[in-house]
Amino acid sequence: MKKLFLLLAALITTFAVMAQNQTVNGTVTSADGEPLIGATVLGVGTQMGTATDVDGNFTLTLPATVKKLQVSYVGMTTKDVNITPGQKMNIVLDGTNMLDEVITVAYGTAKKSSFTGAASTISGATIEKLQVSNVSKALEGAAPGVQVAIQSGQPGTSGTVRIRGIGSINSSSAPLYVVDGMPFDGDLASINPNDIESMSVLKDAASTALYGSRAANGVIVITTKKGKEQKSRVSLDVRIGSNSRGISNYDIMTDPGMYMLTNWTLLKNQSDAATASANLIDRLGYNPYDCANDAVVDANGNLTNARLLWNDNWTDAAISNGLRQEYNLTVSGGNEKSNHFLSLGYLEDEGIIKNSDYSRLSFRASGDYDVNRWLNVNGNIAYSRGEQNALQISSLANYSNTFAFIQNIAPIYPVYAYDRQGNRLYNEDGSPLFDFGDGQYGTRPLYSNQNVVASDDQNQNRYLRDNISSRFGVTLKIIEGLQFRANLGYDVTNTSRDQFMTPSFGDAQQVDGRAYKTRQRNETYTINELLSYDKNFGEKHHFDVLAGHESYKMALNYLYGAKSHFFESSIPEFDNAITMDNLSSSSDEYTIESWLGRINYDYDDKYYISGSVRGDGSSRFAKNHRWGTFWSVGASWRISKENFMQNLTWLDNMSIRASYGSVGNDDIYYPNTSTSNYYPAITQYQLTNANGSYALSRYYQGNPDITWETSYNFNVGFTAQLLNNLFNIDFEYFNKRTEDMLYNVPQSPSSGVSYISENALTMNNKGVEFTLGVNIPMPKDFTWNWTFTGTHYVNKVTGIPADKRADGITHGSYYNIREGRSVWDFYYYKFAGLDETGHSTWWADVKDEDGNVTGREAVSDYSLATKYYIGTAIPDFIGGITTNFTWKGLDFSVAMNYQIGGDIYDGMYAGLMGSSNAGHNWHKDILNSWTPENTNTNVPVLDGDQNATTFSDKFLIGADFFNLRNITLGYTFPGKWLNKASIERARLYVNADNVALWSKRKGMDPRQYISGESAANYSTIRTVSVGLSLTF
Repeated sequence: MKKLFLLLAALITTFAVMAQNQTVNGTVTSADGEPLIGATVLGVGTQMGTATDVDGNFTLTLPATVKKLQVSYVGMTTKDVNITPGQKMNIVLDGTNMLDEVITVAYGTAKKSSFTGAASTISGATIEKLQVSNVSKALEGAAPGVQVAIQSGQPGTSGTVRIRGIGSINSSSAPLYVVDGMPFDGDLASINPNDIESMSVLKDAASTALYGSRAANGVIVITTKKGKEQKSRVSLDVRIGSNSRGISNYDIMTDPGMYMLTNWTLLKNQSDAATASANLIDRLGYNPYDCANDAVVDANGNLTNARLLWNDNWTDAAISNGLRQEYNLTVSGGNEKSNHFLSLGYLEDEGIIKNSDYSRLSFRASGDYDVNRWLNVNGNIAYSRGEQNALQISSLANYSNTFAFIQNIAPIYPVYAYDRQGNRLYNEDGSPLFDFGDGQYGTRPLYSNQNVVASDDQNQNRYLRDNISSRFGVTLKIIEGLQFRANLGYDVTNTSRDQFMTPSFGDAQQVDGRAYKTRQRNETYTINELLSYDKNFGEKHHFDVLAGHESYKMALNYLYGAKSHFFESSIPEFDNAITMDNLSSSSDEYTIESWLGRINYDYDDKYYISGSVRGDGSSRFAKNHRWGTFWSVGASWRISKENFMQNLTWLDNMSIRASYGSVGNDDIYYPNTSTSNYYPAITQYQLTNANGSYALSRYYQGNPDITWETSYNFNVGFTAQLLNNLFNIDFEYFNKRTEDMLYNVPQSPSSGVSYISENALTMNNKGVEFTLGVNIPMPKDFTWNWTFTGTHYVNKVTGIPADKRADGITHGSYYNIREGRSVWDFYYYKFAGLDETGHSTWWADVKDEDGNVTGREAVSDYSLATKYYIGTAIPDFIGGITTNFTWKGLDFSVAMNYQIGGDIYDGMYAGLMGSSNAGHNWHKDILNSWTPENTNTNVPVLDGDQNATTFSDKFLIGADFFNLRNITLGYTFPGKWLNKASIERARLYVNADNVALWSKRKGMDPRQYISGESAANYSTIRTVSVGLSLTF
């Protein structure tokens, strides 16, 4: 009876408890609709909780008295939400809480709240929205302090990236790229953006000093995706779209009649109207009208009404839309002991001119396995095969530059061959005959024997790159908190470049064709051994210590050959040619040996102190200058956790931080090149054949005293979260002073040496940057947030050799380095307007007998003009704006970036405003040229004056722009629609990249010219795609 009574009491108690419980279920997703796996869901005021599954779903039984859930996820804002009894809850977290953000740093990770350095993170979800074949271009407008120039729209090319100003002058200003913990020297285009989990941009010494000598220009840490503790999932993403030209031509003449009349005016100004009519076609070489040559424009300036024999449009013939298609398949999963990730990707990205495209086949596999409780092994290997066809779109002077050619050639010249009746001519096989202006159908005074529509199709410039990137690691847990890690990184890139210039026409016709072949192998090995100790003392003290050694080795092998005189015009192989023009090979090695250490301490999760030191020995320098020591110290204070701040209900989180330290650089280019010199301490010679004897000629003068360039970085920052996550603010001030800057200093001609590499300059970059996040309060099922970023910096050279201070150091074509000025300040002539005859004048200083400047005067001879500082290529402000909106399964995002200030020398425009080159096209601004009736203009009289386009501030234009970078619209289908098809998740989306650009001049894209000189680069590409993502 007693047992029965106890059993009955237990049952009654159980039912009573059950009656007082509630079951809560729902889904946790990110702001862009992605399910969050492993998010923590807790009942507020209890220790009862659970984690979301692979679909972001959760079920939790709680006492009926619990009214709220607390939902958290690493890197996202923790949220308290009211329980809705009997209803499935849809909880959306966003990642804009900067203090809880997790960032990847040197040899580990850190929470933003405890980090003493300066860093920004771009998520993989953000990168995947952008249709880029090279991950460097994904940084455009994505992070404060980062300036990106998309110098070429050619698929597969890298962007130029600067972090916090100008790093070096005679060496690369590019940041160090670190992939999965190891420096990466391979082709950035080999990395599939779909494989990236996150990118962290490290900016100050506290975050970069531990990378030592290669981190002087900042560090970009790329972390690839790994498997998670979940059942295996298969994901497929397919997107197909169209590539089109993102930037139009300049406002050039496209009407043959307008061009003829303008040329007639030029000839009339040089002689008289009758002579102009008689000589017009003699000057231009072609008559596109069905009339006599002297009747095209009569002596009264009237254009003939005869029919046009041809009216070809060079732009339409040379440029067409391309197809872009991308496919990515991933398999990932894991359990408590191991995880795995596999990916297979294929990209085909066609350019907008013939023979310009990029394709990539990529594979990645990674795994992590706990052998037992004290041993872990992990590995990551990736293979990529990239093929790029990239024509010579390099400069305004290159006749095969398609984008220069189609705008510079006058609209009177035909693309295709025509007879004098205007009938198009064809080959026997039906293919069109092209007109080369070589005398067969007419003679062009400009671009004779050239036709880019034909040459783009027949010339070849192909790159084939095979990349292998591997990472392997072992972690040994010795005792609690103490562990040893050993890591190996191996990267190899094999590059084959094949160039062929057809013997049928163009530059190589006179030598029956010309071919160049380059083979290059670049191998890098990185090995490090790291001992770390992480320990809590009591409830408030925590510190971690890291000590280690790292060894880096690079081996570069290079083979180059050139042949000409090809027997068969369609076969570009060397066996088809008889003349060897060049054959050379070389090999280089470069090593760095390093010792490193770091200590972090925090008290009560409020006060944080960090310090690091690294010693690097570089093979570039002589033995007594080989070693450099780089260090950092930093501190952070989480003010919001202080007792005196607890009553501030509007303040959610706040911290301030400061750091100071040094980083080094050992890289310097050979003079007037962009080729790294691995032996700057040694005088180098070239071996030549002198009639069968050996002959040595010096081509580089070594400097055994050359040593490390060192940058000292000071940073102070402020981060705050306000009004229940309504606002997130991050503000930084930075000051970077570079001493002993490596520079190729020009020498006196009498010395017999052109340049000597020295530690010659001192330079300073300082500025501010900010990020402002705004999470707009929205009704249920809605989210809407904005992010604003901005950067302002000032560059100044503060020290140059004493013997160069008076006149400065000429740098490039239009720059001069002086103390107190920027590296990219323009130093040239200043336009003074037009004289009474409509010709250009420039300002010149007037000096007294003692050489003192007493004033200035306008001179018509520019060789007598004085050079002044007339502008700068450095912008006043750069920034980005993004917004994300979601409603149930719908997601919409827009990304924009902008630039304010700075100047560009628009050489393309200057060329289009000249009047001395017959057959050269004009910008329509030439129609405003000076005449006796039109004197209120700065466009000189049309009379063939060769000095009309001399460089001056007249041809500088503001580099301001606003770019609509990306628009994405997607819809994630409800799960109940997909269950029968065994599909966990399906999202349909539309992407548009490079949607629109507003700049100071039509046809000029300031994003392409980071150093301030335009050059008719390959146009930015606009891409619009439709995609489908499936998860099984």
